[in-house]
Amino acid sequence: MGPSVIAIFDIGRTNKKFCLLNRNYEIVHEEIRQFSEIEDEDGFLCEDLEEITKWMRKTLHDWLKSRDYTIRAINFSAYGAGLVHVNKSGKPVAPIYNYWKPLPQHIKDEFFEKYGPKEKFLKETATGDLNMLNSGMQLFWLRNEKPEVFKKVHSSLYLPQYLSAFISGKNFSELTSLGLHSMIWDFSKDRSHDWVYKEKLYNKFPPVISATASEKVRIKNRELKCGIGIQDSLASLYPYQISNERTYVALTSGCWSIAMNPFDESEITEDELSQDVFKALDSSGKAIRTARIFLGREHDYQTKQIAQHFGKDPSYAFEFDLNEKTLERLAQFPNPNRAFYPKNFVGTGPFPSAYEKTVDLSLFSDFEEAYHQLLLDLAYMQKVSLELSFGPKGMDKVFMAGGFSLNEKYTKTLASIIPDIQLFKNNIKWSAVLGAALLLHNQWNKQTEIDNLLNFTEVEPLDIDISGYKSPF
Repeated sequence: MGPSVIAIFDIGRTNKKFCLLNRNYEIVHEEIRQFSEIEDEDGFLCEDLEEITKWMRKTLHDWLKSRDYTIRAINFSAYGAGLVHVNKSGKPVAPIYNYWKPLPQHIKDEFFEKYGPKEKFLKETATGDLNMLNSGMQLFWLRNEKPEVFKKVHSSLYLPQYLSAFISGKNFSELTSLGLHSMIWDFSKDRSHDWVYKEKLYNKFPPVISATASEKVRIKNRELKCGIGIQDSLASLYPYQISNERTYVALTSGCWSIAMNPFDESEITEDELSQDVFKALDSSGKAIRTARIFLGREHDYQTKQIAQHFGKDPSYAFEFDLNEKTLERLAQFPNPNRAFYPKNFVGTGPFPSAYEKTVDLSLFSDFEEAYHQLLLDLAYMQKVSLELSFGPKGMDKVFMAGGFSLNEKYTKTLASIIPDIQLFKNNIKWSAVLGAALLLHNQWNKQTEIDNLLNFTEVEPLDIDISGYKSPF
């Protein structure tokens, strides 16, 4: 039998990953898959959960038969706000509805008429009004708009817990999903909100269990520990929380760029709630001040626009070096017609308005110049979101991981636009994968010391002054 490993399925909105980590939590094998979306009964795109779970089953079974490694444990991380509604047999009775699916206004009006005032309710649940991203509203919508489906629902599982149940056969709830802009958790009372009980929806959620717990399962005559699963952003935070670091903001970057501050206990203001600042529950149930922006999606969208205009492939963005003089010139002589106005943030992030104005790409001499302007505007957007995560006491240290941390042009631009804040990258390739693995450390690998897993590298600001740059939106 080969060396012992833990298997992790990390299910993101775009990429689905399978990783094996050894006892030192080094990734020794990884697979990345993407799946085509399907349509729900209303014609709105959603995940093809059946295909994803087929891939999971085959992948796990293949590796359990392999002699290269011995899987001792398995855990799961997945994006938030995704609910899987199952019957008594654990089979889905509805699609996993897309969190971008529109929520009818009359449903929201009815809800806040019953349980408002709206401002008071949002403050209690520490979230903005985010439509289907407020996953509790999905149940209210399902009961009122699709009663024939709702009648079939025995349990509603968040995606990480459904993935776990798919392997273990056991249904549980877990705090990182229940407490993530769900409108379910009342942060003023540290329990589910009163409306959940009044609507008798509490019985749709299985018992809450710790993210560090596991169930014994036997698959292919092999016994292994099966974790409960965890929401991916909070999984990304966990490696920092068990380190010796103090006073920092953890910034995870992918489609969403999410800044999490475990050290701020201040109340979130109404204005901050409107800028996508919210509280989240970590794996221990502690409230975490969080600010979010759809930065990765914005980068990809705008880069495609630049590429199309200049007749290049979007990958060309990674084929040239950062030009400090170009960046400094663009920052010193801003032009509103050259700015990249957000196009993917409507209703989310610190710039939730719909911007009709669009960048005039004809004002740039080439792809490189336009991309430098995009870097400036993205860094400014991130700066605003980061400052919202700091709270009233401020912060002087940010740890960054995820896809954007691999874009050196972007990280240097960001470090230069926040020169008074130390920006660090680390050696974590997939922070959510590592976090999900570490949660089960005592279940399969407690003989291994994990004190020095993280190595940090400071991103030095460029030798130019762009700290005063401000986008015109």
